Amino acid sequence: MAKKPTHLKIVGKEQSLTGKQEAFAKLVAGGAVLSDAYRECYSADNMKSSTLWSEACRLAQNPKVSARIKDIQADMEADRRTIERRREEWVLKRLSEEADQADNASSRIRALELVGKTVGMFTDRIEQAETSERSASEIEKELKARLDRLIGS
Repeated sequence: MAKKPTHLKIVGKEQSLTGKQEAFAKLVAGGAVLSDAYRECYSADNMKSSTLWSEACRLAQNPKVSARIKDIQADMEADRRTIERRREEWVLKRLSEEADQADNASSRIRALELVGKTVGMFTDRIEQAETSERSASEIEKELKARLDRLIGS
């Protein structure tokens, strides 16, 4: 009969944050200063400022709290990106409609131009011709010649 491995451990549910820890994490993720977030979530009226700051730092460094702060920030960033994508889609849809249905040609052309810019159709491109290896004196001579042409000396 095969022996069961003894090194495996059954992991139960992780303990969740307390209500105060969750509120603190939300405030910090939203940009609040640690001490202000701590003051708002805990009774810190009689605490010295130094004690308040150290307790707020200690709480923020708690692995569960810091992980929750990061999770909330990631969710906020995902929400921001979703809103940004939806706004871009809406603008492009409206520009496309304007390009198809505008009353005058200039409005249609402008809408098409803006749509074209979103896909990079009207960007300036600078092309550089490849040059062979040049010495510093050759580069200096070329620059002086260009300056003379510009200045007109």
